Amino acid sequence: MKKLLLVLLIVSVVCFVGYAKTVGFAVSTLANPFFVTMKEGGEDMAADLGLDFIVLDAQDSPEKQYSQIMDLITRNVDVLIINPVDSDAVVSAVLEANAAGIPVITVTRPSNGGVVEQHLDIDNKEAGMLAGEALAKALNGEGKVAILEGIPGAPSASDRQAGFLEVVDTYPGIEVVTSLTANYSREEGSKVTEDILQGNPELDAIYAHNDEMALGALRAADAAGRLEEIKIFGIDAVDDALAAILNGEMVATVQQQPYLQMQEAVKAAQKIINGKDVEDLIIIPLKLITIDNLQ
Repeated sequence: MKKLLLVLLIVSVVCFVGYAKTVGFAVSTLANPFFVTMKEGGEDMAADLGLDFIVLDAQDSPEKQYSQIMDLITRNVDVLIINPVDSDAVVSAVLEANAAGIPVITVTRPSNGGVVEQHLDIDNKEAGMLAGEALAKALNGEGKVAILEGIPGAPSASDRQAGFLEVVDTYPGIEVVTSLTANYSREEGSKVTEDILQGNPELDAIYAHNDEMALGALRAADAAGRLEEIKIFGIDAVDDALAAILNGEMVATVQQQPYLQMQEAVKAAQKIINGKDVEDLIIIPLKLITIDNLQ
């Protein structure tokens, strides 16, 4: 009798484990600390909720991301969270998930097609405006500015550009001398800034659509011996950028809380698993970070 009870207990435990729900996270790149923080937020919340959490890194390749999402569909994950490499390229994968009956949540970048249960993001235009206001204040409304743009066509890049320009265009004394793409990359940010510095012997500030590019600009300005004359601004509030602000090498960044964003996405995934409705759009609050409030 005891043996029978033991067998039944083991079977019940195995059955219970078998019902564990799985959330798949297809992330654009883990080379960017912002998305590493996002992954950590998802992992921690999934652990708290008793969910399995699978993370696949597309390394900024739309083709690789499509393949990875197909893999997650084959694994029959219960909910799929996608941080698209490209909002247009990801549509075919979202449609495949829709056809397989797997709910989709997107974070940071939207999908430009298919059915998405919830999108979590920041107000990227507001982020650009916050950076623009900080820059205008630091320059006292006058100076020459260069811009490092994110991935061409990405809604975040378009909105961060529009918000920034909406603010600085109200200052006649501020001139945007160039605006070049660096694809949200620290390495590209450094290389593009090298070219900008060579072509602009007078430059007062650099605004980058994210901190990775801002940190690349910092590296290039430092190597050129011009860091003291150029004020640098970014978005994301990654650890290296916060350290740069404390060191006086950057002026400001905009915090968009990737850890919180992903935690909210995983909470939404659990609601969907439990058959509950979720909001179509969640906007995560922003905060301008400078030396004053960082200390």
